[in-house]
Amino acid sequence: MRIVPHADLTDGWLDVFIVHPLSRAGLIAVFPKVFAGEHVDHPAVEFVRGRHISIEADDIVAYADGERIGALPIEVEVVAGAVSVYA
Repeated sequence: MRIVPHADLTDGWLDVFIVHPLSRAGLIAVFPKVFAGEHVDHPAVEFVRGRHISIEADDIVAYADGERIGALPIEVEVVAGAVSVYA
């Protein structure tokens, strides 16, 4: 799945993917496009970038890289050099 196809692991930015309210029919129509990264122009899809992100909402669970983080609110900050990744 290419959820945030323009994300770059080395650029020092957090890429946040937001899906605004969408009907079930709308979700069924756009979801298959996620596999090819072709959902980016959909009106219910929004991307934001930052080095420090705060997100607040009622009754919403946060996910990061496909993993459940926990209930909002959440604050995330980029810390350069904090993690070494070997591929």
